[in-house]
Amino acid sequence: MKKIILNIAAIFFFMNFCDAQNLVNAFAREGKVFVQYDNGSTKEIVSVGTNSIVAFSRNKNFVIYQRVEQKSKTQGQEGEESYDQLSIRFFNLTSSKETILFTTCLDGRGGTKPDYANSSIYPNNNLCGLESALLSNDGGRLFFQTSGWTTCPAIHYYNLKTNKLVFYKAGWLQKVTAAGVEVQITGIDTKNNQGKIESNGRYTQNCLFDVNGTLIKELTEKEF
Repeated sequence: MKKIILNIAAIFFFMNFCDAQNLVNAFAREGKVFVQYDNGSTKEIVSVGTNSIVAFSRNKNFVIYQRVEQKSKTQGQEGEESYDQLSIRFFNLTSSKETILFTTCLDGRGGTKPDYANSSIYPNNNLCGLESALLSNDGGRLFFQTSGWTTCPAIHYYNLKTNKLVFYKAGWLQKVTAAGVEVQITGIDTKNNQGKIESNGRYTQNCLFDVNGTLIKELTEKEF
């Protein structure tokens, strides 16, 4: 009897092993969100709203997507800040649980207000014009940029472990790899003219930083 039970258990284990599915892709179609597995199967996980994929993690089995909450009524009007309001959402494929991480503004108003809003590091009240979202290699941080200053965007990340928005730095987000975070920065170069410090002009430069914003190395020469 014991041998029969063990054989049945082995069969069930083998069947479950064969049925195991690994995430290989996530995509949106007609506003709905789908995931694709390595056995060729496709599953619809989000059926409501107008959604688009932001990022997904094969190892941690989740998908991040954005949903249009309200459409801008001022788009196309000259001189107006025109932004749709978006909700950035997290879907845990293991538990089938959806969570809203944060929302962006609608035409410059509303949305999630980060703890560092209207401060020396970030002059705005909320997050507007989200773009260039990239997931860190460990799947723990979602980097993205928003409108920041006249001269450049602001880069933030959402810490998926602590569920907090964090200001990263000013600049253009380029890449997030195992080596670090590549950012194009701008600045004012200076020169010493007979003991007097003078401006040598504004420059742009690609630099590699670690996930905490510490400079690792400069990737390009300064371009004036």
